[in-house]
Amino acid sequence: MRRGWQVTVVAVAGAALVAAAVAAGSSPSAAPEEADAATSTTTAPTATLPVLIRECYVPSDAGNVSLHAEEAMDLTALAAATPNRPRDVDRMRGTVERTLEDATPGQVTSVTRSLLGLRPVRLTCSHARLGIEPEKAGPNGLTPRAQRLRKGWTDDFGPLVAGGFARGGVSSGHVDSSSHYDGRAIDVFFRPLGDDEQRRRGRVFAQWLVAHAQEYNVLSIIYADHIWTSWAASLGWRDYVHPSGNRTNAVLRHLDHVHVAVESGEPFRG
Repeated sequence: MRRGWQVTVVAVAGAALVAAAVAAGSSPSAAPEEADAATSTTTAPTATLPVLIRECYVPSDAGNVSLHAEEAMDLTALAAATPNRPRDVDRMRGTVERTLEDATPGQVTSVTRSLLGLRPVRLTCSHARLGIEPEKAGPNGLTPRAQRLRKGWTDDFGPLVAGGFARGGVSSGHVDSSSHYDGRAIDVFFRPLGDDEQRRRGRVFAQWLVAHAQEYNVLSIIYADHIWTSWAASLGWRDYVHPSGNRTNAVLRHLDHVHVAVESGEPFRG
């Protein structure tokens, strides 16, 4: 279904953290934006420990459902092209059922509804962070990595209304040290605010970004009071509050847009 891209690096340490987080139901604390990924020298887990052998999962009342990264990419790409019509939802459900052969009917329904944005964002993935070189913004104000990401989502979603960058770069309008100022971040709008279909499409898009995070070196995603980051991917989506502390402004809560930033390639300096 996809274009033959294969995940070649399995995030063993990250996967172990995912299993621990899922089993414990832990509530993570904040961490710096560019913190290094966790590393481990622990020996292989024994059969008595929870082990997650797949990179992605969808939390579900019917039991968490794990997916391989390739499956998550395929299904989120399909969701991007699936309208919210009964026959199309049924078709999507059939594909999920064939993909996840061991899933129960309840789990299949949960995954289908999640990926189609019919409930709050659920899909999360834990990818290895690959070594990359720093980049400078190009003529349109975006780094090559950010431009490649934008092209990638356009292939699946078509053109989306986006901002947070400008020719020559931007230097104001965002928090201090924002990735927007480096040309690494894009805001993708799903308006008008309060429109159910736009809210659904925003959820679909946010999960597409998570599934494709390693392919496009995604650092962070913020949408509807929640955040996913590459350096804490094993913890999934966490509650997000704007650095200003504002909990009422719809824009600062990212209710009308998805913020996505790509990795800088720079070492973390604290």
